[in-house]
Amino acid sequence: MSFPSLCIPRVTKHCSLENVRDVFNQLFDGEFVDHIDVSYTEDSKGEVFQVMFVHFREVPANEHTLAFYARMEEDKMVKVMTGYKKYFWKVFLNRGKKETKGPHIMTKEEEEEINANRKVSMSNAL
Repeated sequence: MSFPSLCIPRVTKHCSLENVRDVFNQLFDGEFVDHIDVSYTEDSKGEVFQVMFVHFREVPANEHTLAFYARMEEDKMVKVMTGYKKYFWKVFLNRGKKETKGPHIMTKEEEEEINANRKVSMSNAL
C-alpha cells in the first residue's frame, strides 16, 4: 500500500531524523519510514525549528496504519505522543507538491505554465 507522506510543521531543532523515524516505526509497528525531508525555519520570536516531511515505503497496511489514516481523514490532524515526557507533534497530511529537480522531460502542464507566464510578461512590457 502507498501511504501519503506526512508533515510535522514544528519540530524542535533538538529532535533528530532518527527520533522521528523511530517514533513512526514504533507507532505503526514495523519498518514503514522510507526517508524524511527537513527544512529549517524561524518564527517571529527568532526561534529556529524544523519542518519535517515523512515519506513511507510501499508496504502492506496493518491495524495501526489503518487507524492512523482513518483518524487523519476524520480530524485532518493527529497529535502523536513522542514517548518523551509530555511532548507531542501535530501531524498533517503533506499536501505540498514536490518540485521536480534536475533535468527532465517537460510536462504539458509545465509548458502551459511557462507559455502563460511568457504572455503575461510580454503584455506587461508593452
